Amino acid sequence: MVGVKYKILLVVIPLSTVSLIFLTMMSVGFSKAGITKVASEFLGYKINQIIMKANTEVDNLKNSEYKDDPTFQDEVKKSVQYYAASINKADIESFIAIDSRGTVQLSTDSFYPAGSQIDFFNQIKSSDTNWISFKSAGTNKVGYYKYYTEWDYYFLVSVYSSIFYNDSNKIFQNSLLIFIISVLVMIVTLFYFVTIIMKPLNEIVVAMNDIIKLNDLSKRVEVKYNDEIGEMGFTFNNMLEELSNAHNTIKEYAFKTVLSQKKEERIKLMFQKYVPQDVVNEIVQNPDQALIGKNANLTVLFSDIRSFTTISESMTPEKLVESLNRYFTNMVNIIYKRKGVIDKYIGDAIMAIFGAPKHYDDDVQQAVLAGIEMMDSLEIFNAEQRRLGTKEFNIGIGINYGPVTVGNIGTSQKMDYTVIGDAVNLASRLEGLTKEYHTPIIISEGTYEAVKDYFYIREIDRVRVKGKFKPVKIYEPARKLTAVQKKAWTTYNQGVRLFLEKRWDESEKCFIRSLDELGGNDFLSTKYLEDIKIFRASPPDDDWDGTTTMTHK
Repeated sequence: MVGVKYKILLVVIPLSTVSLIFLTMMSVGFSKAGITKVASEFLGYKINQIIMKANTEVDNLKNSEYKDDPTFQDEVKKSVQYYAASINKADIESFIAIDSRGTVQLSTDSFYPAGSQIDFFNQIKSSDTNWISFKSAGTNKVGYYKYYTEWDYYFLVSVYSSIFYNDSNKIFQNSLLIFIISVLVMIVTLFYFVTIIMKPLNEIVVAMNDIIKLNDLSKRVEVKYNDEIGEMGFTFNNMLEELSNAHNTIKEYAFKTVLSQKKEERIKLMFQKYVPQDVVNEIVQNPDQALIGKNANLTVLFSDIRSFTTISESMTPEKLVESLNRYFTNMVNIIYKRKGVIDKYIGDAIMAIFGAPKHYDDDVQQAVLAGIEMMDSLEIFNAEQRRLGTKEFNIGIGINYGPVTVGNIGTSQKMDYTVIGDAVNLASRLEGLTKEYHTPIIISEGTYEAVKDYFYIREIDRVRVKGKFKPVKIYEPARKLTAVQKKAWTTYNQGVRLFLEKRWDESEKCFIRSLDELGGNDFLSTKYLEDIKIFRASPPDDDWDGTTTMTHK
């Protein structure tokens, strides 16, 4: 992370550096421009002297009888060359005359003798001024030239650029050195003063880190400056003071809250042994609504241990209690896993509800899964019973989905979270019918409609339970079937449909086939075959709908 101090330096230093560079370049540029002007005037003066000499010699030749003699014309040019050599410093200055093709005709420059071609002739022809810079044998030179019309020559006087610009170059070098020293001094000075300015901010950062690491709200920063930074330090100290007060208040509140929660948890743990956890939570969260009941469609599950009296008489009290506790633990865990609530224990029976106090979209499906898994768990339980040499348990399960009244029912001194209604009674009757039909699980028509797409199901019968006038259809569910069992159940269900249509012969064939496919051991197929024999001998009335009336619970 780049600190504020370095960010300030990154902003100030480039701005200052650019300003210094600009000033340096301007001073060097102005000095070079002045020197160039002086050099141009100096070399221009010499060119003018040479041109005046050339004009004098040409005029003298024109007025003589030898004006057309090439020899005398060449002598005139040589005299101009000698004159140029006489007014130039031989070691640093030189003169050359160049024709229109770029060929040197006159020269005092050893690097460009007469007859040679110059490589910068195009630069001379295209220049807008009489000033030129060029390289000669790798050395920088500057010169001044003029066109001499009489001979169609360009006269050029040149000199080493260092002669004129040596002082300018020294100025540039000194300026560069001053620039570097200035930048270094500026960086050190800025760093020092920015460090001093940033010190209070750093102290605030250190205080914040100490607060985070040590939870120490007693930290304060020293207010050193009467400016914005000082105001920040003062505000920071005030903030810490307020935070410290708030922290103490929160600690006191948190302590009271923890005590209250622990007390609440102890109450919950105590009551969960008697009341479902969801109910306890609801009572704690909404105590004013605790006694209010409501009507709802719920799923009720009843399970009961068959012939429990016989079992209890064959076991010692210790072994009976141990077996019951192990049995109830297994069954209750399954019900809880499937989001059910234990309503009550009725002796050796379990009553559970699904859909209250919390409702889930798949409550009915979960109830049927709970029943199936309870039967699977019973096999494991009985294997342990056999290992211990104690009686095995045999249970029946009835499941009904329908309207009930649910709530905390009782008085302020004693209440139960429970459900009441015909749907509850029917679930109990269905559990009782499991003995009549030799079926481990029986579900009602309402349950069937809710779960028929999730399980394999076959219709058992249409019964009128004791205390009810309206008959109900009852069914047996299964989660898994073998291919043979699936075929047998399909054949069986077809047989039930034909049976209700009084098509005895066709129905009989279906039940014979389903019984055979199930290995000759299926109570329901056998029962229907016996009923067919009875109805053949004594046909039912015309208004017969296949209902079996139960005279006992």
